[in-house]
Amino acid sequence: MNDIILKGDKNGFSVIIDAKANYIDAFKELKELITQQNIKSTEDDDVIKFTIKTGNRLLDEKQKGEIREFFDKFPQLELNDIESDVESKTVVKEILDKNKVNVESGIVRSGQKLTYQGDLIFLGTLHRDAQICASGSIYVLGEVNGIVQAGFPDNTNAYIFGNLKNVDQLRIADVVEIVTDDNQDQFQNSRFAYIDDLHSINVDELTNYKNRLNDLGKRTG
Repeated sequence: MNDIILKGDKNGFSVIIDAKANYIDAFKELKELITQQNIKSTEDDDVIKFTIKTGNRLLDEKQKGEIREFFDKFPQLELNDIESDVESKTVVKEILDKNKVNVESGIVRSGQKLTYQGDLIFLGTLHRDAQICASGSIYVLGEVNGIVQAGFPDNTNAYIFGNLKNVDQLRIADVVEIVTDDNQDQFQNSRFAYIDDLHSINVDELTNYKNRLNDLGKRTG
C-alpha cells in the first residue's frame, strides 16, 4: 500500500495518510486495510483502536464522515480521532481575530455602538450614550463618556485600562459597573479594571497589574 502507513503502539494503531495521495485512492486502501484488521480481530474480544493522521492534508467534513461511517460497520474496531497538522480557515480566522489589536481614533457619537474582535486601543472620543465593545481588552487613551465593554460576550480575563473617570458604565463579560459621583474617583488614569474572584469589577493601580497576572498564573499553573 503506497498511500497509507499503519503503525502500532500501546494505544492502538495510527493510520498515516500521505498528504500528496489522491483521497479516493487513499480511502480505498484504508478500507482494505481496516477490513483485514477486522478479520484478524474476529477471535479477539478486545476492541482495536485507530487514529487517522492526515499530516498537512485537511479533510473536509464529508470525507471525515465517510471514514467514520466505514468504521461504524466494525464493532471490534474503534476510531479515536482524525488528526491533522493544519487548521481550517475558520479556526485560523478565529485565532487571528482573538489576537488582533484594533486602533480606533474617531468620534463615537451618542447612540452609536462600535464592536471589535480582539483587543482595542481607543484614541478617540466616546460620547455619552455611545458604546465601544471588544472581545479582548480595551486600552483607553482618548476621552470616554459612554459605555466601555471588554471581554464581550464571556471573556472574564479581559481588562480595561486608562482614564475612565467620566465613563457611564464599565462592562467586562457579563459584569456591569455603573460609575457615579460617589465612586468615580477610583476611575482615574493609571488604573485598570478587571473581574475579581467574587465575579465583580475591581479597579486597581496599574503598577499592580503585573502582580495580578502573577496571581492568575499561580492559580492556573
